Amino acid sequence: MKKIFASALLSLSMIGIVVGQKQDFRLSLNGQAPSQEAKVFVRYFVGQKLKIDSVSLKSSNVTYKGQIDEPTQVILFYSKDGASFFNRKGTPMQRLTFYVDPLQANTEIAIKDPFESSIVKGGQLQAAYRSYQEYLRPYEKQLIAQQSRRADLYQDKNRNEEALRQVSTEIEKIEEQRIQAQRKFITENSDNYFSLMALQEVARYDNDVSLIEPLFLKLSANLRNTAMGEKLEGEILLAKKLGIGQPAPDFGQLTPDGRLLKLSDFKGKYVLLDFWASWCGPCRAENPHLVEVYKQFKGPDFEILGISLDKQGKKDDWTKAIEQDGLKWPQVSDLKGWQNNAAQLYGIQAIPQNYLISPEGKIVGINLKGKQLTDKLTELIR
Repeated sequence: MKKIFASALLSLSMIGIVVGQKQDFRLSLNGQAPSQEAKVFVRYFVGQKLKIDSVSLKSSNVTYKGQIDEPTQVILFYSKDGASFFNRKGTPMQRLTFYVDPLQANTEIAIKDPFESSIVKGGQLQAAYRSYQEYLRPYEKQLIAQQSRRADLYQDKNRNEEALRQVSTEIEKIEEQRIQAQRKFITENSDNYFSLMALQEVARYDNDVSLIEPLFLKLSANLRNTAMGEKLEGEILLAKKLGIGQPAPDFGQLTPDGRLLKLSDFKGKYVLLDFWASWCGPCRAENPHLVEVYKQFKGPDFEILGISLDKQGKKDDWTKAIEQDGLKWPQVSDLKGWQNNAAQLYGIQAIPQNYLISPEGKIVGINLKGKQLTDKLTELIR
């Protein structure tokens, strides 16, 4: 890929990032939508809390107001018929992704047809993001298409498990290519805000500290000293304690029938700690492969322990997912969502994610998926 970012992307000091203060932001959507039933779903995070709203596009001038406390990614999903994107089958909704900055609260969106070609006018942060987005666009388009196909396959009553495995493998391949591109971007743009964003995303899926820490140290002091930078540094320190060869922290949580189960109860076996949730589409899509792995390796030398990040009040969803997906291995949860105590111990930032623990209680594998997991277990057990 050509290095095209030196002039197009702005440094942190030029953008003037402020983090930690609640600020209003406003989206102005202008232009007549092709359909009177059309809606836009607004999706973003405030801290770790997901915010989803919708606005009708009956008027040619619509305003959405919200609050953020740091530069925040916003995704607009266009629904021509007004139907929700939850559990939606068929062609994926068109989406528009951009960033809003607490220092530059107003963002204007000129609606075009198709919606994804709409024009976003924001501050300098948005201009920087647009260039970063163009850099990743080839991977994003492939991922959206494959993820839509996986969702359709998963929801099909006569589920084709082999096709599901194939599309999951293709998604893993594209995601790895995307991560490699992000690593290159970070190396070439040490004082760009989106280098920090890219590294934060890469670190969620790659627990190899020997790769993440050098990239972090390549970032400018300006970036490393932001609240996000300091948080990422703390996560790197935690990951060092959870690297290959390190002792696996013990924990205990309740099974669906209320029985306390500890990791240490499985001492003497290889144990795959599988962090997942009933609401997590990629987790549910990975489950058929885990079922096959369990059939192949279950015995005196191997066990899987599922840790669910479902929330209080969602126990029925958790147990229903266990039954629907045919998960025969032990399952536990404290029903605290992302605040799950075991997830906190293991620094879980994204799911599905796993740790492979040795009979002696040492970490011997991290985030092993698909063939990689099968090959590792074959090497260790057979």
